[in-house]
Amino acid sequence: MKLLHIKVSPNLQGSSSRKVSQHLLEKLQGSYPELTEQVLDLSAQPLPHLDALTTGSFLTKPEDRTAEQNQAIQLSEQLVDMLLETDILLLSSPMWNLGLPSVLKAWFDHITRAGRTFAFTKEGTKVGLVTHKKVYVVVSSGSCFSQGPFVNDDQFTPYIKVALAYIGIEDVTFIRVDGTHFPLTKDTALPKALNAVDVLTV
Repeated sequence: MKLLHIKVSPNLQGSSSRKVSQHLLEKLQGSYPELTEQVLDLSAQPLPHLDALTTGSFLTKPEDRTAEQNQAIQLSEQLVDMLLETDILLLSSPMWNLGLPSVLKAWFDHITRAGRTFAFTKEGTKVGLVTHKKVYVVVSSGSCFSQGPFVNDDQFTPYIKVALAYIGIEDVTFIRVDGTHFPLTKDTALPKALNAVDVLTV
């Protein structure tokens, strides 16, 4: 089994999302001794945002692409291959300003590809091509978004669900590190998330 571990937080030492995802990884390795991890650290290796050449190359048929266009999409091709080859996807990210850090959004932009991760039917509907994947999403947030007055402000969770379903992935489990800077929860947010992992992987 292969696990792709995408890490986002630039806080390499104190990140609660990194701590919880590492704990989850160790639990999964205990359950699946044959599990191998591949790490894509978007803080250490941020992905470029899409430009005109890259998006134009996406929209050009493979047989019609120029050498320049093939070079432009090489990174995207590698990221798609990486996703298709994995069995478990583990996303570890903070929520910033109610949504995704831009480096994580860039990853979704690179892997959401017509003809590679989704396709159109003759009737014009879209079908996801990335199937039989399990996804765990560890998301940390300074405020509480799982309950209370800010629930409807969460733009991170809905985007992740829809973006993954768009390419065919619907088996998604969220583990929240909720309220890391909120006075009433800052001391319990991390322990609760670690405990949620323990319960999840029993």
